[in-house]
Amino acid sequence: MAEEEVKLIDVYKFYGSYQALRGITYSIPRGIFQCVVGPSGSGKTTLLHIIGGIDRPTKGEVWVAGVRLNDLNDDQLAEFRNKNVGFVFQMFYLIPRMTVLENVELPLILRGVPKPKRREAAIEALRLAGLDRADYYNKKPTQLSGGEQQRVAIARAIVTRPRLLLADEPTGNLDSATAKVVMNTFVKLKRELGITVVMVTHNMELLSYCDRYVRIRDGQIVEEAISA
Repeated sequence: MAEEEVKLIDVYKFYGSYQALRGITYSIPRGIFQCVVGPSGSGKTTLLHIIGGIDRPTKGEVWVAGVRLNDLNDDQLAEFRNKNVGFVFQMFYLIPRMTVLENVELPLILRGVPKPKRREAAIEALRLAGLDRADYYNKKPTQLSGGEQQRVAIARAIVTRPRLLLADEPTGNLDSATAKVVMNTFVKLKRELGITVVMVTHNMELLSYCDRYVRIRDGQIVEEAISA
Protein backbone atom coordinates (compact mmCIF):
# COMPACT_ATOMS: atom_id res chain seq x y z
CA MET A 1 0.00 0.00 0.00
CA ALA A 2 1.23 3.51 -0.79
CA GLU A 3 2.52 5.59 2.08
CA GLU A 4 -0.09 7.83 3.70
CA GLU A 5 0.26 11.53 2.96
CA VAL A 6 -2.77 12.52 5.07
CA LYS A 7 -4.34 10.68 7.99
CA LEU A 8 -7.34 11.87 9.96
CA ILE A 9 -8.40 10.09 13.14
CA ASP A 10 -11.84 10.79 14.65
CA VAL A 11 -11.77 14.47 13.65
CA TYR A 12 -14.49 16.81 14.93
CA LYS A 13 -14.85 20.53 14.35
CA PHE A 14 -17.23 22.84 16.19
CA TYR A 15 -17.87 26.52 15.52
CA GLY A 16 -19.73 27.45 18.66
CA SER A 17 -22.74 25.15 18.75
CA TYR A 18 -22.44 24.33 15.03
CA GLN A 19 -20.84 20.95 14.31
CA ALA A 20 -19.01 21.16 10.96
CA LEU A 21 -17.23 17.78 11.10
CA ARG A 22 -18.43 14.70 12.95
CA GLY A 23 -15.82 12.02 13.57
CA ILE A 24 -13.94 11.92 10.26
CA THR A 25 -11.47 9.04 10.02
CA TYR A 26 -9.79 8.77 6.64
CA SER A 27 -6.37 8.49 5.00
CA ILE A 28 -5.04 9.67 1.63
CA PRO A 29 -2.11 7.83 0.02
CA ARG A 30 0.85 9.84 -1.23
CA GLY A 31 0.85 10.85 -4.89
CA ILE A 32 -2.84 10.48 -5.74
CA PHE A 33 -5.54 12.89 -6.89
CA GLN A 34 -8.23 12.83 -4.19
CA CYS A 35 -11.60 14.56 -4.59
CA VAL A 36 -13.97 15.57 -1.79
CA VAL A 37 -17.55 16.12 -2.92
CA GLY A 38 -20.75 17.16 -1.24
CA PRO A 39 -23.38 19.89 -1.11
CA SER A 40 -22.82 23.38 0.28
CA GLY A 41 -22.48 23.31 4.06
CA SER A 42 -21.45 19.66 4.15
CA GLY A 43 -18.04 20.36 5.72
CA LYS A 44 -15.84 20.04 2.60
CA THR A 45 -13.95 23.29 2.98
CA THR A 46 -13.58 22.85 6.74
CA LEU A 47 -12.00 19.46 6.09
CA LEU A 48 -9.61 20.95 3.53
CA HIS A 49 -8.60 23.74 5.91
CA ILE A 50 -7.86 21.25 8.68
CA ILE A 51 -5.76 19.09 6.35
CA GLY A 52 -3.85 22.19 5.26
CA GLY A 53 -3.27 23.47 8.78
CA ILE A 54 -5.31 26.64 8.19
CA ASP A 55 -7.71 25.53 10.93
CA ARG A 56 -7.40 23.16 13.86
CA PRO A 57 -9.75 20.34 14.84
CA THR A 58 -11.79 20.62 18.00
CA LYS A 59 -11.07 16.96 18.62
CA GLY A 60 -9.11 14.22 16.85
CA GLU A 61 -5.71 13.79 15.23
CA VAL A 62 -4.43 15.23 11.96
CA TRP A 63 -1.29 13.79 10.37
CA VAL A 64 0.24 15.25 7.20
CA ALA A 65 3.55 14.11 5.68
CA GLY A 66 4.23 12.09 8.83
CA VAL A 67 3.80 15.10 11.14
CA ARG A 68 1.08 15.29 13.80
CA LEU A 69 -0.23 18.81 13.24
CA ASN A 70 -1.89 18.86 16.68
CA ASP A 71 1.59 19.06 18.23
CA LEU A 72 2.63 22.23 16.38
CA ASN A 73 2.19 25.73 17.76
CA ASP A 74 0.96 28.51 15.47
CA ASP A 75 4.45 29.52 14.28
CA GLN A 76 5.46 25.92 13.64
CA LEU A 77 2.20 25.30 11.79
CA ALA A 78 2.78 28.34 9.57
CA GLU A 79 6.29 27.10 8.79
CA PHE A 80 4.96 23.62 8.02
CA ARG A 81 2.36 25.04 5.61
CA ASN A 82 4.96 27.18 3.90
CA LYS A 83 7.24 24.20 3.28
CA ASN A 84 4.75 21.45 2.53
CA VAL A 85 1.38 22.76 1.35
CA GLY A 86 0.19 24.74 -1.67
CA PHE A 87 -3.30 26.24 -1.89
CA VAL A 88 -5.54 27.01 -4.90
CA PHE A 89 -8.90 28.70 -4.38
CA GLN A 90 -12.00 29.47 -6.42
CA MET A 91 -10.99 33.13 -6.43
CA PHE A 92 -7.55 33.50 -7.96
CA TYR A 93 -6.17 36.03 -5.43
CA LEU A 94 -3.57 37.36 -7.85
CA ILE A 95 -2.11 40.80 -7.13
CA PRO A 96 -3.31 43.10 -9.93
CA ARG A 97 -0.31 45.44 -9.93
CA MET A 98 2.18 42.57 -10.26
CA THR A 99 3.06 40.73 -13.46
CA VAL A 100 2.42 37.03 -13.97
CA LEU A 101 6.05 36.22 -13.12
CA GLU A 102 6.02 38.42 -10.04
CA ASN A 103 2.81 36.79 -8.78
CA VAL A 104 4.32 33.33 -9.17
CA GLU A 105 7.59 34.43 -7.56
CA LEU A 106 5.84 35.88 -4.51
CA PRO A 107 6.18 32.85 -2.17
CA LEU A 108 9.90 32.74 -3.00
CA ILE A 109 10.27 36.48 -2.44
CA LEU A 110 8.82 35.96 1.04
CA ARG A 111 11.44 33.24 1.61
CA GLY A 112 14.26 35.53 0.56
CA VAL A 113 15.23 33.47 -2.50
CA PRO A 114 17.60 35.45 -4.81
CA LYS A 115 15.99 36.86 -7.94
CA PRO A 116 17.75 34.69 -10.57
CA LYS A 117 16.85 31.50 -8.72
CA ARG A 118 13.25 32.47 -8.06
CA ARG A 119 12.80 33.64 -11.66
CA GLU A 120 13.98 30.24 -12.89
CA ALA A 121 11.64 28.45 -10.48
CA ALA A 122 8.68 30.65 -11.51
CA ILE A 123 9.22 29.93 -15.21
CA GLU A 124 9.37 26.20 -14.50
CA ALA A 125 6.17 26.40 -12.41
CA LEU A 126 4.42 28.21 -15.26
CA ARG A 127 5.60 25.50 -17.65
CA LEU A 128 4.10 22.83 -15.44
CA ALA A 129 0.86 24.84 -15.29
CA GLY A 130 0.75 25.11 -19.08
CA LEU A 131 1.70 28.79 -19.39
CA ASP A 132 5.30 28.55 -20.53
CA ARG A 133 5.09 31.13 -23.32
CA ALA A 134 7.33 34.13 -22.68
CA ASP A 135 4.63 36.56 -23.84
CA TYR A 136 2.66 35.71 -20.68
CA TYR A 137 5.38 36.59 -18.21
CA ASN A 138 4.99 40.37 -18.13
CA LYS A 139 1.22 40.49 -18.47
CA LYS A 140 -0.93 41.65 -15.59
CA PRO A 141 -3.73 39.38 -14.28
CA THR A 142 -6.43 41.61 -15.82
CA GLN A 143 -5.00 40.81 -19.26
CA LEU A 144 -5.63 37.09 -18.80
CA SER A 145 -8.70 34.91 -19.13
CA GLY A 146 -10.18 33.25 -16.05
CA GLY A 147 -8.58 29.93 -16.91
CA GLU A 148 -5.19 31.55 -17.44
CA GLN A 149 -5.47 33.35 -14.11
CA GLN A 150 -6.26 30.09 -12.37
CA ARG A 151 -3.23 28.42 -13.94
CA VAL A 152 -1.06 31.31 -12.73
CA ALA A 153 -2.51 30.71 -9.27
CA ILE A 154 -1.64 27.01 -9.60
CA ALA A 155 1.92 27.90 -10.67
CA ARG A 156 2.24 30.15 -7.61
CA ALA A 157 0.99 27.30 -5.40
CA ILE A 158 3.59 24.84 -6.71
CA VAL A 159 6.60 27.15 -7.13
CA THR A 160 7.87 26.04 -3.69
CA ARG A 161 7.43 22.39 -4.72
CA PRO A 162 5.03 21.42 -1.91
CA ARG A 163 4.22 17.80 -1.13
CA LEU A 164 0.50 18.53 -0.94
CA LEU A 165 -1.67 20.72 -3.19
CA LEU A 166 -5.10 21.65 -1.82
CA ALA A 167 -7.72 23.08 -4.18
CA ASP A 168 -11.06 24.52 -3.03
CA GLU A 169 -13.60 24.66 -5.89
CA PRO A 170 -10.84 25.67 -8.35
CA THR A 171 -13.18 25.46 -11.36
CA GLY A 172 -16.12 27.24 -9.71
CA ASN A 173 -15.66 30.43 -11.75
CA LEU A 174 -14.76 28.71 -15.03
CA ASP A 175 -16.73 27.44 -18.00
CA SER A 176 -16.71 23.70 -18.68
CA ALA A 177 -14.06 23.79 -21.40
CA THR A 178 -11.67 25.83 -19.26
CA ALA A 179 -12.41 23.64 -16.25
CA LYS A 180 -11.14 20.63 -18.24
CA VAL A 181 -7.86 22.43 -18.89
CA VAL A 182 -7.43 23.15 -15.19
CA MET A 183 -8.28 19.58 -14.22
CA ASN A 184 -5.78 18.20 -16.72
CA THR A 185 -3.20 20.51 -15.15
CA PHE A 186 -3.79 18.88 -11.76
CA VAL A 187 -3.44 15.42 -13.31
CA LYS A 188 -0.17 16.52 -14.94
CA LEU A 189 1.20 17.84 -11.64
CA LYS A 190 0.36 14.60 -9.89
CA ARG A 191 2.10 12.63 -12.62
CA GLU A 192 5.20 14.80 -13.15
CA LEU A 193 5.88 15.96 -9.58
CA GLY A 194 4.42 13.06 -7.61
CA ILE A 195 2.45 15.64 -5.69
CA THR A 196 -0.66 14.68 -3.70
CA VAL A 197 -3.67 16.71 -4.87
CA VAL A 198 -6.79 17.08 -2.74
CA MET A 199 -9.65 18.96 -4.37
CA VAL A 200 -13.02 20.03 -3.00
CA THR A 201 -15.82 20.32 -5.53
CA HIS A 202 -19.58 20.10 -5.86
CA ASN A 203 -19.29 19.22 -9.57
CA MET A 204 -19.78 15.47 -9.98
CA GLU A 205 -18.58 15.63 -13.60
CA LEU A 206 -15.04 16.28 -12.39
CA LEU A 207 -14.72 13.02 -10.46
CA SER A 208 -13.43 11.19 -13.55
CA TYR A 209 -10.16 13.13 -13.21
CA CYS A 210 -9.58 11.92 -9.65
CA ASP A 211 -8.11 8.62 -8.51
CA ARG A 212 -10.43 8.45 -5.51
CA TYR A 213 -13.24 10.44 -4.00
CA VAL A 214 -15.19 10.74 -0.79
CA ARG A 215 -18.66 12.16 -0.45
CA ILE A 216 -19.43 14.24 2.65
CA ARG A 217 -22.84 15.10 4.05
CA ASP A 218 -23.53 16.88 7.35
CA GLY A 219 -19.88 16.65 8.37
CA GLN A 220 -19.58 12.89 7.86
CA ILE A 221 -18.17 10.69 5.12
CA VAL A 222 -21.10 8.82 3.59
CA GLU A 223 -19.30 7.27 0.61
CA GLU A 224 -15.75 6.57 -0.48
CA ALA A 225 -14.83 5.08 -3.82
CA ILE A 226 -12.23 4.69 -6.54
CA SER A 227 -13.13 6.87 -9.53
CA ALA A 228 -14.09 5.04 -12.70
